[in-house]
Amino acid sequence: MSTYIYSNTELEERYCPHCEVELSPWIAPPESGWSVLMVCNNNDCTFYKGSDADIINKRDDSCLGCRYAENPENNYSSFNLLAWCK
Repeated sequence: MSTYIYSNTELEERYCPHCEVELSPWIAPPESGWSVLMVCNNNDCTFYKGSDADIINKRDDSCLGCRYAENPENNYSSFNLLAWCK
């Protein structure tokens, strides 16, 4: 697996297990406690599409969903990144 440097962080090339699109690096807000995350930005990803219906107890008019993401600082562990849905 090849690596590259992004914002002074060495990252592996990673791919979404749901759509196989390459994950993009994203610098998280400082107050989040994260630095660089790897995120699937594919709007056609099966993980992302319809994810707005998977969030329990959210307002009906809310446009929140989840994107597949990995944390390089935690051995690329995966998690659901809250995201704005169209």
